[in-house]
Amino acid sequence: MRLTTLKIEADEDIVRLRMVGQEVARHCGFAKFAETRIVTALLELGRNIVQHGGGGRMTLSLEPRAGALELVVEAIDQGPGIPDLEARLGGAAPLPGAARRPGLGLGLRGVQRIADRLDIESGAEGTRIRAGFDTGLPAAGTAQTAAAIGEALAALRRADPAAMLAQQNRDLLDAIEERDLLMAEVHHRTKNNLALVTGLMRLSRSAAASDETKKVLRDLELRVKAITAIHDQLQRAAAADSAALLPLLRDVAEQTRQAFSTSDQEIEIVVEGDALHLTGSAVTDLALAAGELLTNACKHAFAGRARGRLELRLRRADGMLTLTVADDGCGLAPGMERPERSESLGWRMIRTMVQKHAGFIRTENREEGGGLSVELGFDEAQLGLVDP
Repeated sequence: MRLTTLKIEADEDIVRLRMVGQEVARHCGFAKFAETRIVTALLELGRNIVQHGGGGRMTLSLEPRAGALELVVEAIDQGPGIPDLEARLGGAAPLPGAARRPGLGLGLRGVQRIADRLDIESGAEGTRIRAGFDTGLPAAGTAQTAAAIGEALAALRRADPAAMLAQQNRDLLDAIEERDLLMAEVHHRTKNNLALVTGLMRLSRSAAASDETKKVLRDLELRVKAITAIHDQLQRAAAADSAALLPLLRDVAEQTRQAFSTSDQEIEIVVEGDALHLTGSAVTDLALAAGELLTNACKHAFAGRARGRLELRLRRADGMLTLTVADDGCGLAPGMERPERSESLGWRMIRTMVQKHAGFIRTENREEGGGLSVELGFDEAQLGLVDP
């Protein structure tokens, strides 16, 4: 049963580890001398994580063993590993860097003497150390012991509001880091899947006997390539500190035009506006929103028509930045659901982006030329304009 997990990256984390280790050891029933030895071993493992592993985590848990409870400490880092591990456990010289940043002088060999069990896995991908300490408490009381330790650790956090706030901030940063990692993985898989689809269509086109089939597959291949190009451009913009918005909007518009223009329907998209530089995040958000609005228009505005025209305008005036997408299509019929209230994934994304940047959405049927106009407006101070 896991008791707590501590992020170990700096010296202040070692101080926190000492306090947590003392509380856990005390509630596990260890005598004072044994408690001190266990805390010393924890600190040594923590110092190793900071000095040699570049940071990591330590998890304390209770596990049943032979009818009794074992306090298990697991220390994990993603450092370069421990060279010649057997020699270190046999009392060889300290690891490189230890002389410059002295620890407790105990070393892994000392932790091995203190712990009842010690298991170490180390390699180029990092190090995992698992140390076990026999508590002598019955395994049947695991839940009660864990609850008592949980209350003690909660009281420790309440006694130090600054440390509690710092931990909450770090948990939030961890969550953000995990989200960013997942998003990077999603983008990576999306790119690979698009490349796979393009390759399959190319193979199918080569094997097709009918000229009509080859033409259809070629058109589909061009559309998927257009989607891939937009995806790559948005990812590059998101990674940059700042980027020019108008060129990216032109690229998004052109790729959208290529994706939706067919032999039966020609789409024209006109892009005009002011040259502005924004943060990479803001540029990506606005380009995604513009792409979604253009896509919606191409899908719904020109049904049954041979041609369709879209205008994408970017304007900055009186402290406001507006992005407008207007079409000359069928517009909104009386009684039709307002698009900005739609629960589709695309409109939810647009609403979230607008809310993120404290903006507004305005939709209306156009009087001249017909069609629908969607305007996204933002306070330029909220959006974060950057001097080029």
